[in-house]
Amino acid sequence: MVSRTTVITLPLALSLLLAGCTSPSEAPAQSATPSAPASQTAEASAQPSPEPTETAAPKQDTQAAVEDLPDYLKPYPEAEVLSASRGKAEASADAKNLDQVSLVMKAKAKPEDIFKFYAKDLEKAGFETYGQEVKTDEARVANYRHKDNDGLLVVTISKDAKDSSSVVTVGGTVAP
Repeated sequence: MVSRTTVITLPLALSLLLAGCTSPSEAPAQSATPSAPASQTAEASAQPSPEPTETAAPKQDTQAAVEDLPDYLKPYPEAEVLSASRGKAEASADAKNLDQVSLVMKAKAKPEDIFKFYAKDLEKAGFETYGQEVKTDEARVANYRHKDNDGLLVVTISKDAKDSSSVVTVGGTVAP
């Protein structure tokens, strides 16, 4: 069984990772090219490195991924969907024939309104609040577990570092 500390701490860590723990000026510069093998590192260090260039990320069919999610995990109204996915959960004692789902979006709404929106739909789908809501200066996290199976969902809302929007993540495991 997953401990309460794990259930609360893991989503918070994920939300901080998704929101970014440093400001853009503090973040280290990253190259858009993959790392060279160790045998090529010595040769490359002797030559000046080219300026990093931005490469476009492969475009995924976000709309199809959103449509594959359960009805109670639809995007918040007028939110920009950043990513969505659904797949088989990894085999473990806690993930008996469950699907792993994730929905990440950016919304211009108050966290309270977003939590109310998902709490209503999740309760209709058989989920109940699990533990206390966690609030920090940077994020809020609420956990839900399904009454009849091992489903567990986490709703995380953090501040977008670039503007006044909220980054919303809903993810976890659900029965197929």
